[in-house]
Amino acid sequence: MGIVFLARDVILERPVAIKLLAPAFGAREDMRRRFLREARVAAQCFHPHIVPIHEVAESGELAWFVMGYVQGETLADRLQRIGPLPPDAVRRIGREIGWALSYAHERGVVHRDVKPENILLEQSTGRALIADFGIALPDRATHASGEVMGTARFMAPEQALGDAVDGRADLYALGVTLYLASTGHYPFEGASAMAVVARQTTARAPSVRQLAPGLPHALGNAIDQCLAPVPDDRYDNAAAFVAALERTPEGGELPAEARDIRQGMLSTVNLVDWGIAMALAGIFLVMGETPRSFGRSLMANIVQTVLSFTALVTALRGGETVWSVHRALRTGVDPDIVVDALAPGPSIPHRASGPLKAIAMLFAGFLLALGQAKADELGLPSALHLLANILTWIVPPVLIHRAITGLRSGSGVSAWLYSFIRKPLAQQFVRLLGGRKAGAAARPVPASAPTEVMLEHAADAIFARLAPATRAQLSAVPGAAAALAREAEALRAQAHIAQARGERPEIEARLGTTIAALESIRVDLLRVEAEAAVPGNLTEQLEVVQELHRRIDAMQEVERTLSRQFREPTPA
Repeated sequence: MGIVFLARDVILERPVAIKLLAPAFGAREDMRRRFLREARVAAQCFHPHIVPIHEVAESGELAWFVMGYVQGETLADRLQRIGPLPPDAVRRIGREIGWALSYAHERGVVHRDVKPENILLEQSTGRALIADFGIALPDRATHASGEVMGTARFMAPEQALGDAVDGRADLYALGVTLYLASTGHYPFEGASAMAVVARQTTARAPSVRQLAPGLPHALGNAIDQCLAPVPDDRYDNAAAFVAALERTPEGGELPAEARDIRQGMLSTVNLVDWGIAMALAGIFLVMGETPRSFGRSLMANIVQTVLSFTALVTALRGGETVWSVHRALRTGVDPDIVVDALAPGPSIPHRASGPLKAIAMLFAGFLLALGQAKADELGLPSALHLLANILTWIVPPVLIHRAITGLRSGSGVSAWLYSFIRKPLAQQFVRLLGGRKAGAAARPVPASAPTEVMLEHAADAIFARLAPATRAQLSAVPGAAAALAREAEALRAQAHIAQARGERPEIEARLGTTIAALESIRVDLLRVEAEAAVPGNLTEQLEVVQELHRRIDAMQEVERTLSRQFREPTPA
């Protein structure tokens, strides 16, 4: 739609990029108006990870806007140059573009064309910036003609069908972008754009960890959820997506409250795997004995006893895990964190066995189990007889267990089970125990809302994402933010009626101070969330803000008293 020029701002002495609407479109009044309108919408977004727009202008059939110049390359160029990116780089791009989209969505702007070509990577800092809001629209807006705009491989199903879209369509496109950055492949392939769109609207993408098994679970899960074909199955907003990326830190450690759940679930799954392996080995141990013999009866009783004991231990460990889930939810742990702990992503074996090797181990286990009875008939010396019994009793379950886990991981069945069975069941189970979906109660604040309302809402949302221990340490913050917001609302109301008395400048000064204090709280909460600051700093900041308010009130009271004294007539 446009042509981009590198130019120089001769007044401010800086390089800029000028995007000119292509002449074929500029000759059309409707396209020119749309281009300028949407450029002005995008110009409202001021964010460190959004390429800023400095000016929007037109002259005759020419329409253009001037934006900041980012020295670096696009994500598409980098992927073409070096191939898939390491997990840390993918996580950073997802986090920074997620922040930018969250900011835009809060202001009612949907990008609608998130893709690697529109993500710029700054050369000096590595910072990721989203550019080209050229087809952005206000939230949930659609063209009256039902026209579909965007890039087919990155369009959410609802966008491809021409339906109304919101910020979740951008999350789908970001999911495709991160999928491509992680694996070097698109989640869907097709001979044409229509074939790709058809697959996107009717199927769920294979898990990204099938093609990039080295991705951390939290990152892979977040990308997979973005690619859900139904908007309601994606994250409610970009802030929830960023929170999901941060849910498991780089070292892979879960919060202390969820570690017991993760360990319990892994132990339970491992016990189930061993139970299956011992059951299969037991079947062949029994089959190896002579039919209707005392040996077969004895072997069947032994196998039954071992399996019953294993089932009991598995049930006890599973019950302990259920209690850990219940306890974590009662203490305020984020339900999404509980789901991640309860349904850990597909594990990556240290030594991945190929399918042929796994099948060979499976048959070797079966043959050893079948040959157990023959070992007693060979008349071996006692030492060799003991060794043969060990081989035929212990080795078969071990071989079968390794074969089962190897086949499951190597064939992609593990990722399929996780995406379609384990995680959905974990989500339903957590909801059954009273866990509310994270972000379900948060609703976007309209862009027309007063600044203090938006700041209070943003601070509350960040506070809700903090760890329970941190929230307990900062328990006074929500009340302080609410008090500041109510004060700002009262001052704003007073400013409308104070014009006649000449008090409006004074009230507006107090309003500005109050909003600045709210913004300080929001920024400090972000720092605490990003672990760039300790909670104590925010407590000190609140005390400074309160002291500042006390001084301003005292100073203004003195000024009012003095002004009244000087206005009174001097006695004759």
